[in-house]
Amino acid sequence: MAQISKNKKNKKEAAAAAFQRSRDPHVLWAMSEAPTLDSDSCRFQILPAVFSTAIIILIVRMVSYSRPMDQFYWSAGNTELIDIFSYGKMVALLACAAVVLLILLFRLLTQSLIIKRSAVYIPMLVYSCFVLLSYLTSDNKEFSLLGYNDRFEGTLPLLAYMVLLFFIINTVDGERSVRWMIRGLVVSSVLLSLLGISQALDMDFFRTTIGQKLLVPNYPMQNGLTSWQAIDAMAAEGEQFLGFTFNHKEIYQTVYNINYVSFYLTLLIPLFGMLFIRSFQLGKGEALWKKIAWGVLFALVVYNLIGSASSGGYLGMAAVVIFALLLFNKRIAAWWKPLIVLIAITIGISGITVDRWLPELTQAIRGVTPSAHAADDDTAKKPGELSPCRIDSIVTGENYVDFSINGELFSVVVKEKDGVVSSFVLEDPEGNLLPLLPTDTDGVYAIGDDRFIDYATVSYALSDGIFHITVGTYGQDWYFPITEEGVMYRNGYGNYVSLGETKAIGFKNNQSFGSGRGYIWSRTLPMMKDTAILGYGADTYALHFPQNDYVGKYNSGSFTNRIDIIVDKPHNMYMGSWIGTGGISVIALLCLFGIYLFQSIRLYAKRSFAQNDLLTYTGAGITLGIFGFLISALVNDSSVSVMSMFYGLLGLGIAINMILSHRADNGTDGEPQSKIQPEA
Repeated sequence: MAQISKNKKNKKEAAAAAFQRSRDPHVLWAMSEAPTLDSDSCRFQILPAVFSTAIIILIVRMVSYSRPMDQFYWSAGNTELIDIFSYGKMVALLACAAVVLLILLFRLLTQSLIIKRSAVYIPMLVYSCFVLLSYLTSDNKEFSLLGYNDRFEGTLPLLAYMVLLFFIINTVDGERSVRWMIRGLVVSSVLLSLLGISQALDMDFFRTTIGQKLLVPNYPMQNGLTSWQAIDAMAAEGEQFLGFTFNHKEIYQTVYNINYVSFYLTLLIPLFGMLFIRSFQLGKGEALWKKIAWGVLFALVVYNLIGSASSGGYLGMAAVVIFALLLFNKRIAAWWKPLIVLIAITIGISGITVDRWLPELTQAIRGVTPSAHAADDDTAKKPGELSPCRIDSIVTGENYVDFSINGELFSVVVKEKDGVVSSFVLEDPEGNLLPLLPTDTDGVYAIGDDRFIDYATVSYALSDGIFHITVGTYGQDWYFPITEEGVMYRNGYGNYVSLGETKAIGFKNNQSFGSGRGYIWSRTLPMMKDTAILGYGADTYALHFPQNDYVGKYNSGSFTNRIDIIVDKPHNMYMGSWIGTGGISVIALLCLFGIYLFQSIRLYAKRSFAQNDLLTYTGAGITLGIFGFLISALVNDSSVSVMSMFYGLLGLGIAINMILSHRADNGTDGEPQSKIQPEA
């Protein structure tokens, strides 16, 4: 009886404690065994948060997979594909999210679940709903589920981000948890930075025998050797088993693209900079080796950002500096000594890497100024060579091809006799025949008209029973086979395509803006009208971009010599999300980010930083990093390689804000009493 009475008493006490927690303005819902806010328990359950934030980015492994690419005219048709940098990260992300869901279920069953009160849940829920709805209405579910080739940021990965974000917000509950997260970031940053330095010094670890074996599983090959034996055999002959598309001395680390290196480093540089300032301000209370360690870590990540030669990262860091000046204001004067050290480190590294960042910055500046019209190019040409021109449009029809060059139109009209192609003629818009003049090349004719004679040639041939007409322009031959469906264009993959007008908005005189972003954005903006509510499906941008806009690519300047290039991303995170998951989902994301930044500004603008509290400096550093990342996202794409870290740090930042707010309400943070109550 005594034991029963004791159990009843314990249940009553637990219920009373849960009720008391539920009355906390920072708690949305708490079960009987749930921990208190700021309990600093650092449970084993924090490990998935560390893994998703700091470890997933390290994963690289060659994986083969199948995709029905033969259905697309703009593809080479390969159905068996290989990935090294993204697929493994996607699998690890989904596995981590599955573990998190099991942990949340365990908390629910053990009555230990607590949900903190936060306004961010609303945009998170709206975003998740529209990600799912866009998938359900997508015509390309196979690609939308996991994501497009080499990217793998489909519906499931996007939902996994939200699961992990919710988990981190409601799992990080004290300084010890934050330290675990920071340690994970430090370890991964050191490894990635050293790898980046090896690449910058033309001693890429992944090009070594050990590095290639790390990337490639040991599988049997048709020649009787295993892949690892082949790696050894080729290394003995001074060759490499893997063919690298990266140029020597390019810093790509484990994230596949130099742009992604600078993208994620905009998150870490402000954080490590703030932690260095805190370490410096602690004076004798912090060991000297720790101060040096933070300084070295800051130098490593700065070297990799500058050395990656990506102007998107420079843009993000410039935004961070401006934001920091506004946020901290006069408090910066108290940090002048550590700031001088950080500035000296940055200047020193900039001097060492001037040959990397100066050309990129110069090119970026040129890329944002209007470029000269192709037709105005005064490039010297040899006798008989064609001059640069602007192709306004190419339109194919049943028996014709309309060509508009420098604002002047001519048509290639096919003539048939008894159902068989017999000849062709050239006509102007008034129906006047344009004469063809022989050139030094057999079978190639110049157009005997002052409007076209310097800009285009025409030839014809019969190949495999198909009559072809070829129109030559500066640097490009356009092949038009006469098929049963009419006149078509044969692209670089040998596929037949109809050509017509492509919708475009803006950047008319500066298609090369931002290394071709002007061209890509001008074609993406018209697409956004159709996805204002629901998108085409997560990560299906490539499937809906007008890949047959060969004329636009020819005129762009950036893709003039690569008109068959597949545009698989918009180089703008917000545009990519708008096309994939819809405009409402992007608005929800902006609300999520806006709530966090607004409440962070309210919090850190009023804090004195006098206590040198770890959470305050960490939270402020994360705020700066998130802001810089979101600015850099204007010219960079979302990627499974970097977004796990982004959402991990966003969740950590929100959790820290909640802890600091809770402490401020209770008067336990050592800060002057104020009305700061950010919910995050």
